[in-house]
Amino acid sequence: MWRLKDILLNLVGTKCLNCGHVFYPPKAACPKCSSRNVKKVSLGTSGKVITYTVVNVPIEGFESMSPLIIALVDTGGGKVLTQLTNVKPDEVYVGMEVEATVRRSATTLDGYVPYIIKFKPKERYS
Repeated sequence: MWRLKDILLNLVGTKCLNCGHVFYPPKAACPKCSSRNVKKVSLGTSGKVITYTVVNVPIEGFESMSPLIIALVDTGGGKVLTQLTNVKPDEVYVGMEVEATVRRSATTLDGYVPYIIKFKPKERYS
């Protein structure tokens, strides 16, 4: 796990140096213009929910995580399609401020327990 900490704790995307498109997860070529002239960029670790959906009937293996809240989050550095955690479906709203966190995902068919980046509501301190 410690070998992957930089990947897990830093939200890294890719920026096309030809058309300027930023995408996540990182890819070797731009999905917009197909250029291979890309560089890795930090997307930031907080942002706002642009839109979201609630999955009440998840695919096999994710039943224990139902309902799944999937959101498109604008981090300012790019847009990330991610799962929201630590929030109920009726509490989510467009414009909600969120921050990245590392959380356990569903166990794979071969028994591996992956940890992935999810987003949670930003805690407000008075």
